[in-house]
Amino acid sequence: MLCGFFRTILVIACALSSIALLLAANVGTIGDQAAKSSIFLLELNFANMDVSSLFNGAEGATIAELGFADAYIFGMYGYCRGTQGNTVMTDDNTWEDINFTSSECTQSSIDYKFNPVTFIVDEINEHNTLGINVTESDIQLPGGLNDYVQTASHLSQVIYICSIIAICLTILVILCQLLCWCVGGATITIFFQNLAFISAVISSGCATGAFKYIETEFNRYGTTFGVHAQLSRNFLVLTWVGTAMSLLTIIVITFTRCCCFTRPQPIVYNRVL
Repeated sequence: MLCGFFRTILVIACALSSIALLLAANVGTIGDQAAKSSIFLLELNFANMDVSSLFNGAEGATIAELGFADAYIFGMYGYCRGTQGNTVMTDDNTWEDINFTSSECTQSSIDYKFNPVTFIVDEINEHNTLGINVTESDIQLPGGLNDYVQTASHLSQVIYICSIIAICLTILVILCQLLCWCVGGATITIFFQNLAFISAVISSGCATGAFKYIETEFNRYGTTFGVHAQLSRNFLVLTWVGTAMSLLTIIVITFTRCCCFTRPQPIVYNRVL
């Protein structure tokens, strides 16, 4: 009984750590909170963008006339526009400090899907001072980004959904552990925790892989297109450490189950002569 109690405490401590980190990575990307905490999926700096390479007819227009802010940050629930401050452009492999100041954020929505083409069209049509309207077919992004739009849109939803699943399943693990510690229940607990870990890996992996590709494509053509992209180190640390804690929870459940639950000794009867 005492061993089961300590096992429960260890499992809950690891699970709570995983929840806290994954939840911080999730809700930290909401609106102004993302700007304050530097927790987001992607940051795009438009300060040096060559507008003539964006679509035909943009020649001679300035970035401000087309309606673009200096910089944008994108999260799971929407994006914010604002200024980047004195940021030094670096190569794709170098982390740089975020100094983003938000001026306006979109309405947070669980249905938000990251689509760079739709985002650019909306920014131009809603904020330009030239009286122009563009369509998605007008926009030309560098490299293979135009062909990657639908993939990025779907993956952004996968990131959000799997993040929520991982958090909810880990909460369920804690409840199962609290309800079953005195009578056993490691099997169902391990089952739910394995699902939580898989969901966390998918969410973290998609967030890293999908937006790393976007970052690389923008920065590869940075000298000609002029848009600099960057991932958030804070987000990556939170989501991957949270995923690691989810794995540690599985290890703790498995290890303590082996240590605390020993095979019962067979009953020996003395032969009566």
